[in-house]
Amino acid sequence: MGEDFIVHRREGLIEAEVDGELVALHVDNGTCYGFNVTATQIWAMIAEPKRMSELTQALAAEFDVDPQTCAADVHDLLKDLEADGLVEMRHAGAAS
Repeated sequence: MGEDFIVHRREGLIEAEVDGELVALHVDNGTCYGFNVTATQIWAMIAEPKRMSELTQALAAEFDVDPQTCAADVHDLLKDLEADGLVEMRHAGAAS
């Protein structure tokens, strides 16, 4: 997975933190989400657009996990969030 993406949140999520985890409601489709501690941290990290490589580097260091495993797990989570319309991912080299 040599590609790098810039990730940013999309609008429309009402959120609250409960015991260190995010609980959120997607306004447009009425879906409720529960983010675990790691997903909550990723959500906080992408409050401003970030490169996926920055996310994985920070998370791999913090959680002492293999960088390739971390990158794959973060990519999978972000693709799921993108499919639900919560984030947008674009190639880092693509024009805005």
